[in-house]
Amino acid sequence: MAPKVNCNPMKLANIVTYFQKSRVAHNIKDLEKHLPSVASINGMQVKDYLQSLSDENKINVEKIGSGNWYWSFASQDKKTRQKALEDAQTAYHKADAVNEDLKQKLAEAQAQRADEEDMLDSGGESRDDLTATRAEMNAEVKLLQKELAAYSDDDPTELERKKKESQTLSVEAEQYSDEILSMEGWFKNIIPDEEGMMMLRMSMYGDEFDAEEGALKELV
Repeated sequence: MAPKVNCNPMKLANIVTYFQKSRVAHNIKDLEKHLPSVASINGMQVKDYLQSLSDENKINVEKIGSGNWYWSFASQDKKTRQKALEDAQTAYHKADAVNEDLKQKLAEAQAQRADEEDMLDSGGESRDDLTATRAEMNAEVKLLQKELAAYSDDDPTELERKKKESQTLSVEAEQYSDEILSMEGWFKNIIPDEEGMMMLRMSMYGDEFDAEEGALKELV
């Protein structure tokens, strides 16, 4: 049950200190008698403050007999803080591992792209190689975008850099498309018949052929 009033943090802290210094369990009648002077609160607010502390796990509440008993020990508070710290460290290490994995994948993609650029510079890629490379780049971009979306809450600065990297990959995939279309223009000079060109496109593009458009599929 949520407290009915907005509890003052300093007064809450004073109540916790009172519990820990007393080193005993208190019933509600005892607390309604002493807490107003301890925390400078109205007697009607005692239950609200106790509920707030219970919700935050700052004090323990146990029903014994016909009423509730309340207590808080300093040693227990230390254990609670230690557990919170351990949980935070576990979450941090998990996020760090995810980021390291993404860094490795991006490094591999960059290395692959560099190798492909070297092949283009040396004039070593055929039309089929360009088509295959374009499909691979497309798949890599989609994979990176999916992973970035899954971990968007981890390290925003690093993920923003990865997002720009995926956009760069997409631009380069477009450039491969331009290369392919340029080669298609060269084939048109050799095969002026449109039906012949259509058969050539179907043969060359394979899965990348758009039957409705009669051309290379657009990048998604």
